[in-house]
Amino acid sequence: MRPTAAVSLVAMLALSVAACSLPGSGSADQPPASAPPASLPASAPASAPASASATADPSASGSTAPTPADPGQPSGGDQLGQAVATRTSANDGKKMTLTLYPLQRDGRTSHLNFTLTSPGSKAHRIQIAQLLSDKNYSSIDSTAFAADGLQLIDGKNAKLYLVASDGKGQCLCARGLEGVFLQGSAPVLFSATFAAPPADVMQVDVRIPSFGTVKSVPVQ
Repeated sequence: MRPTAAVSLVAMLALSVAACSLPGSGSADQPPASAPPASLPASAPASAPASASATADPSASGSTAPTPADPGQPSGGDQLGQAVATRTSANDGKKMTLTLYPLQRDGRTSHLNFTLTSPGSKAHRIQIAQLLSDKNYSSIDSTAFAADGLQLIDGKNAKLYLVASDGKGQCLCARGLEGVFLQGSAPVLFSATFAAPPADVMQVDVRIPSFGTVKSVPVQ
């Protein structure tokens, strides 16, 4: 079982966050690290592109700004910071590259941002669809097309953090991914919201479906 802590959003949105003790930690009865109310950004960054489903290569117009996978999901994407890791994977033989950015604190919550590209693949597209899903339609998000499969691992406190939910079957993460495609070097920005780890936690491990675990991601 994974106990769930409720967090109230300013915009009257109930934020449900799950944090589980890792096996062997001896702290299964310890409550989740972050349960008090939190403030989330009121809207997506004004400078963010308006649509995620467009597949034109931004380099053709001289712009390399990533397109948000879900423009309605606040991500702090206007302040990504310096990339901390890259990973590669493949889907049906088509290469994908992930670029991961630091976990950003925002009061009692935190935001994870990363971009995906499909370098050298202008002749084809990669549909994201379920590639970032936990494929469990009874938890976190009721749709298969959401980035609800991401997890944070707080090794210092032996805690596993799941993507936050509004309690109504929708994760606070990029959704509608059945309509999101990768094509060429055009970066697409994905985000997910979690409870913030304790203030003394300066780094976490991040699990991303299709890409494995990225170790020692800074918490800012």
